[in-house]
Amino acid sequence: MSQRTVTRRYATALYQEADASGVLEAVDDDVLLLRNSIESNRELSRFFTSPVIPQEKKDTILQKLLGDRIDGLTLRFLRLLVEKDRETLTKEVLDEYQSLRDEQRGIVDANVTVARPLTDDDQEALLQALEQKTGKDVRLHVEEDSDLIGGLVIRIGDRVFDGSVRSQLSALHDRLRNATLPVEADAEAA
Repeated sequence: MSQRTVTRRYATALYQEADASGVLEAVDDDVLLLRNSIESNRELSRFFTSPVIPQEKKDTILQKLLGDRIDGLTLRFLRLLVEKDRETLTKEVLDEYQSLRDEQRGIVDANVTVARPLTDDDQEALLQALEQKTGKDVRLHVEEDSDLIGGLVIRIGDRVFDGSVRSQLSALHDRLRNATLPVEADAEAA
């Protein structure tokens, strides 16, 4: 079974149980907290992926570290991942859960790379344009890359819209390189 299939099954199971138990909002908040914590804390990330730490110790640490910070269902779910020896997939399962919930809510992530910082007005205009184009609520993630020279690159899912000056110059360069100029005709006439 592929890793994607496994993570999807666990994420779906967490969603279904949270929905049936009436704690969906709490689990949504827990997933966001855990995802942010794992991304920003290398030690926590290593904790979940380390094959050296025994399962019993991981279970004890989870209970002490998160027992009073997250909903009981979320804690039981994390403990289940440890019990089933799937804790190395924790980050992926949480990401899949977030994707599942975003899909249900009609939210898409748009990763935008710009050459220079966007003003608040520019960012708001871009957000509105993307929401109109996609017909969904957009969660905007903006990062800077001066190599773009100007313009922007937008990634939504597996679609990429490249409006960067770098891309346009590269395309122009390719067209000029592949163009044949009628030099021979002018040389014969002279």
